Amino acid sequence: MLRKPFLYSIILGFLLLACNEKETSKKITPIGVKTITIGNTNGTTEITSESYPGTIQAQLDAQLSFQVSGDINKIHVSIGDYVEKGSLIASIDPTTYVEQYEAKKAQANLAQENYTRINEVYKKGSIAEIRMIEARSNFKQAQSAANAAYQNVKKTKLRAPFSGYIGNKMMETGDVASPGMPVVELLDMNKVQALISLSDREVNTYKVGDSATVTINALDKKFTGVLTEIAVQSGSQSPVYKAKITLPNPENVLKPGMACQASFNKSVKKTNTETENNLQSIILPVQVVSITDDGQNFVYIVDTNKNTAQRKFVEIGTLYNDGIAIEKGLKKGDVIITSGYHKLTNNTPVKVLSK
Repeated sequence: MLRKPFLYSIILGFLLLACNEKETSKKITPIGVKTITIGNTNGTTEITSESYPGTIQAQLDAQLSFQVSGDINKIHVSIGDYVEKGSLIASIDPTTYVEQYEAKKAQANLAQENYTRINEVYKKGSIAEIRMIEARSNFKQAQSAANAAYQNVKKTKLRAPFSGYIGNKMMETGDVASPGMPVVELLDMNKVQALISLSDREVNTYKVGDSATVTINALDKKFTGVLTEIAVQSGSQSPVYKAKITLPNPENVLKPGMACQASFNKSVKKTNTETENNLQSIILPVQVVSITDDGQNFVYIVDTNKNTAQRKFVEIGTLYNDGIAIEKGLKKGDVIITSGYHKLTNNTPVKVLSK
């Protein structure tokens, strides 16, 4: 009876020993990850910004309107016509304004005759000076009214203030025009502008004078322009700032309304030591960059000697549409883990699936 407990104890000991040996020999399975390797550019790092969608517009766009009201007699242009500065665009019936001018002119002539007669009598000393002054004042007022009426006659003809193309017609012959009501749209297309939007994070990244490349997919062409305007105030409903890139358009192939993609290119010269140690403005996917509880940003890189993941603290920069810029913390040759990082801790064994 005493031998059975002893035998059971020996068997249990062997089982525990076997389990310990099994656990000891168990290997940790490496985590599969995908990576990208950072390289250098022979002493110069080229920072290429994100592409910004935009729309082509004429640099000078004016909606022409009459300064007086009336029935439009005729519109002398069609959409797409090129007109020289001073060309007749449209005209309204001048009858009413001509009659007003004739009436004012007659009153001015009468006032002039009255003033001339009274002035001659005054010179002879037969009437008081006040009578002469009143007659002269009446003449000048009548003359001014006649001149104003004549200007209204001239305003019945709408002329081009600059040379350009008729982009649109808002009214036709027979319509009633009112002051300020657009009749046609006139476009100067010798130069055009790409209108783009910048976020509040990007608006201070660029400055007036920066070179830009504008791609027109419809034409399958690229054009080089200059950033000429950046808004200092955002839109009323979103933190978006308008910017304009001016482009030459000598052949008029760029038409207002065309969709475009604009990008800015900058190059930063650095010493060989700086190039070897740090690469400026590396763009990484946002999700690759993690943050600690105390607010430090880090990424995981591969220790190629040990095949383990190593935490690397970095300084972040501008946020773009497709990633975030890494300003400091990485160097040439670092292998950045871009997939599987959420399973990692420091010194976790990894297996690179692709580079």
